[in-house]
This record gives sequence, C-alpha cells and structure tokens, in this order.
Amino acid sequence: MSGRTLVTGATGYLGSTLVASLVQAGERVTVLMNPHEPAALPGELRPHVETAHADIADARAVDDVMRDVSHVYHLAGIASPNSRLGHRIWQTNVLGSYHVARAALQHGVQRVVHVSSTAAIGYPPNGVVADEDFDPCDSVLDNVYSATKRAGERLMLDFVERGLDVVVVNPAAVFAPGAGPARSWQGLLVAARKGLLRVVPPGGTAVCSARDFVVGITAAMAKGDNGRRYILSTANLSYRQIGELLVAAVGRHHPVRSAPMGLFRTAGRGNRLLRDLSGRFDPDDVLVAENLELMARELYYAPDRAVRELGIPKVSTHELIAEFVR
Repeated sequence: MSGRTLVTGATGYLGSTLVASLVQAGERVTVLMNPHEPAALPGELRPHVETAHADIADARAVDDVMRDVSHVYHLAGIASPNSRLGHRIWQTNVLGSYHVARAALQHGVQRVVHVSSTAAIGYPPNGVVADEDFDPCDSVLDNVYSATKRAGERLMLDFVERGLDVVVVNPAAVFAPGAGPARSWQGLLVAARKGLLRVVPPGGTAVCSARDFVVGITAAMAKGDNGRRYILSTANLSYRQIGELLVAAVGRHHPVRSAPMGLFRTAGRGNRLLRDLSGRFDPDDVLVAENLELMARELYYAPDRAVRELGIPKVSTHELIAEFVR
C-alpha cells in the first residue's frame, strides 16, 4: 500500500492488534493518540510507527495529522450506551467522524475504513437476524451509543457523494483477550475463573473474535466496495451459551442458568442508588438502565455479505472462546 496509513483509536487492544498486523505487512503507520488520555501503544510497537497527538473533536488538529496520509482506519469511538456520557460520546462518535472525513477528503486520502457497530444498524426484535439492510426504524431499542454510531456512519457515507472513498465495517461485540475494564466482557472471564459465573441475563448477542475483526477490517480496506457497509460477526450466542463456554474453557464444572430480567433490573436500581449516594460515576458500569435493556434481547446479526464479498474465513466458536481466554 502506497503512502502512509493513519490509525485512530490505536491504543486499545483492537487498535494495537491492527497496527501490529499493518506493521508486519510492511506498511508505514501513524497512530493518532488522544493527548488527554494516558493510554499508550505496547512498547514493542513504538519503534515501528510514528505517533501523532490530537483530540478527534479538534478539527484543526485532525487536519494537521491527515497531511501525507493515503489510507485511514478510523477506530476512535466511545462504546457506551450510558446517556450520562451523551455529550462526550457525541463529540467523539459524531463530530470526530466528521472531522476525519472532512480532513481525508481535503488531503486526497485514497480510502477510509470507518469502524461503526452493529448498534448503528439497529437492534432487531427477538427471532430476527439483522443484515446490513435492516431498517433502523424497526429497531426495538435506541440509545446514545446506537444513535451516535449511526450518525457518525451516515456522515462518513455522505462524504462518498463528495468524492471520498469510504468503506464501513459494523463489528458485533468483539471478544478481545485482555481488553476492556473489569465490568466489560473481561469481567465475565474474571468471574468464570473465580467460579462466580453462574447466573446470566436471558438475552443474547452477536460476538466477533479479535482475529475476525482484524481480518475483516483489512479486507475492507483492500477490496470492500466504496459506500458499502459490512457486518463483522463470528457467532450469535445466548448469554447462557457464552457463560457455559467460558466456564468450560477455564476448567470449571458447574451449570450456568438464565435468570429473569427482574433480578438484573433490581440490581441495577441498587447499583444506581449506591452510585448516587457515593457521588462516584463509573463510565464502564454495565448495570445502567440502557445496558440492562440490551441484555434482555437477542441481538443477532448476519455476516454473510462480509464472508461472501470480502472472503473472510470465520473462526469457529471454539476458537473464538480459546482466543479470548488465553
């Protein structure tokens, strides 16, 4: 690939895994770092990339970084449905995407791969497996995350009409080893290892392996169609299936049961009361009302387009879990 490749959101597990893959392929990579956050690239990657510091919500800073860039992977975003973070999420997921698209167009970037989310497609009713053409008006829920990811994606695709080459990927929940705070998917793994993962919500979700994510996003850059979106997903699993797979993978031998949502809603109300009394706010709190409603649903998606058009060889469910727990 000619020119320099810019990766936003490069300091998380997925971003750094993508950067490692690009470096190994011989690409010249610049990673965009947020000057207000302490996250850093793994030490082994630092000698092989250039770093640039810019707030994604700062138009001038993003424009400066885009000079001499030929390709962009735009991963930067906030993945939370918590409405209390609404302004911050909008600044990153919507305004940040606009700044990236505008600067890319102005500086003649050859292609942008925009990392959106299945949430941008919408939340399908139970029994429906949504594809890229699912009508968001049929979504059973909406929240600040899905709304901002949809808006950011729409802004990106609007720039296609102005001459920018954009491919969108919509990953499902990515199971990344060692990634995320203790209350994210990583928290389930910690609970499984301690023998505490015994009760789960009644819903389910589409999940994507870290390997499928990286293969999918690089394939989108190489051969995705301009203006097209691609769902990246490895499997559709109930939370009970996820729990049972994790428990077995860590060598535990006890059942995992689905509990009524009333139990989790009660826990959520208690959690909010304690949070309000303590004055503490945890942006990664999974027991917020917006997240609890997602847990009650079976949010399943079809990756057929990506498999067919991008040639992505999906990993098995066994490989997905083995990769996550290693």
